[in-house]
Amino acid sequence: MKIDTNTHHYTELVRWYRKTKTYPIRKSITSEVSEFRHSLDGNNVLYLGLPEFKKKFESTKYASFFSVDGKDIIKYQSVEKKLPFEDKSHDIIILMHALDLLDKPYNFIREIDRIASDDAKIFIVGFNKLSLWGLTRKLYNKKNSPWSANFHPISNIKEWFKILSYDVKINTTSCLLPFASKSLNRYIDKLSFLQKFLFPSYGGIYFCLLNKATIPLIPQKLKFKNKYVVHTFPKSTMNKTV
Repeated sequence: MKIDTNTHHYTELVRWYRKTKTYPIRKSITSEVSEFRHSLDGNNVLYLGLPEFKKKFESTKYASFFSVDGKDIIKYQSVEKKLPFEDKSHDIIILMHALDLLDKPYNFIREIDRIASDDAKIFIVGFNKLSLWGLTRKLYNKKNSPWSANFHPISNIKEWFKILSYDVKINTTSCLLPFASKSLNRYIDKLSFLQKFLFPSYGGIYFCLLNKATIPLIPQKLKFKNKYVVHTFPKSTMNKTV
C-alpha cells in the first residue's frame, strides 16, 4: 500500500537525519533556519514535518504553536482529507520536508492555503531536484534515505503557490555536496560560503519563504451624474390639525 510505503520512507528519513555523518547537513540547515526566523512574524504557528528541527522554531513570542508529525501528513494528500484546523487559523506555516513525503503535493498545498490566514507566511524546506543531490538520486537505491523521498522541482512548488496568489519573498539553497562525513565538518562553513556565490540555486536543500498576497479594500467615492434637489412638501399634502 502506497501510504505504508511513504510512512516507511518517512521513518527512514528521520533516522538518516539523526546519524552522526549528517551533522554537517543539520548544521547547515540550522544556520539557514536561524536567518529565516527573523522573517517569521505572526501569532499562530503550525509546524508540519520532521520533528528534528521543531525546537528551532519554537518561541514564547508566539500565541500558539501546533505541530503535526510527518507520518500523519501523508494521508492528507487526497482531496477528501482535510487538516484538523479551521479556515484561516494560522499566520505562520512551516513545512519541514513535508512536501517531500507526498507523491502529489498539490492537494495538500490547497489545504495549506485553506488554513492560512490573510498575509500568512509559508516557510518550506525540502530536497532540491535541480542539484547534485537530484542527479545522485538516480544512481542510488531509492529504497534508502534520503533518496527515497520525493524531490520536487522548486519551480513547480513556486508555480503551485503562485496559482493560489502567493509571492516568493526569499528562495535560497544550501548543502551543495550530496554526501557528508566527519572530515567535512571543518570545511562546512567555507563550502557554504562558496556555494552561495558560485551555485546559489543548486544546493541539495532549498529554503523558500512565501507570503499570501491579499488585495486591500480601497474605498471608492461615489459620483452621481445627476443632481438631486430636496423639495419641501407642499402645504396641501400636510396633515392639518383641528
